[in-house]
Amino acid sequence: MPSEMAARQPGDPERREFMAKAVSIVAGGAIVSVPVGVGIATLVSPIFGEGQGGIKIRLAAVEDLPGDGSPKLYQVVAERTDAWTKYPEKPLGSVFLRKLENGGVAAFNSSCPHAGCSVGFKSKEEGYYCPCHESVFLLDGSMGKFCVSPRGLDSLEVDKDRLKDGEVWVTFQNFAAGIEEKRAI
Repeated sequence: MPSEMAARQPGDPERREFMAKAVSIVAGGAIVSVPVGVGIATLVSPIFGEGQGGIKIRLAAVEDLPGDGSPKLYQVVAERTDAWTKYPEKPLGSVFLRKLENGGVAAFNSSCPHAGCSVGFKSKEEGYYCPCHESVFLLDGSMGKFCVSPRGLDSLEVDKDRLKDGEVWVTFQNFAAGIEEKRAI
C-alpha cells in the first residue's frame, strides 16, 4: 500500500489549482488598486489641499502707476476653480500697486488681515486705512501706530521678469484673517 506522500506528486492538480487562484487574486488586486487609488486621491485632494498657489494675473502697465509712489487700487477679475467646481470670470478681490523708487512695484492685497474688511488709501502721509476697526497701515504695508490687526497688509508676489517688459503681473491670493501668521486660503 503506497503511502499518502508517495501518492501525491509535486504536480498535483489541487496544488496547481490553488497556486493559480492565489496568483490571480494577488495580480488582480494589484492591477485594480492602482486606478482605484488614483481615483480616491483625485476625489479627496481638494479637501486636504493647502491654500492654493494663487493665480497669476496682469493688472497694469508700469507706466499706468502714479510716478509719485502713491498706490493705485486694481480689481482682480478672473476665472477660478474651487475644489471640483469651475466658476466663470468674476471679481476675486483687489490689489494696491505702488511704484517704488528703485523701479520695482509693491503689491498688497486690499483685505484687512484683521477681519477681512476692505482697506482704503488716504494719503502718502497717512497710509492705508481700515474703517472697520480704524486700523492704520503704513505705505510699506506694515502696521501703523493705531492698528488692531495681527499683522501688516499681505504682500503679493510681483513677476520681476514681466516687470522688465513694462507689465505688472501679480500672483493674487487671499489670506486667512484674524491670525498672526500669513496663511493662504
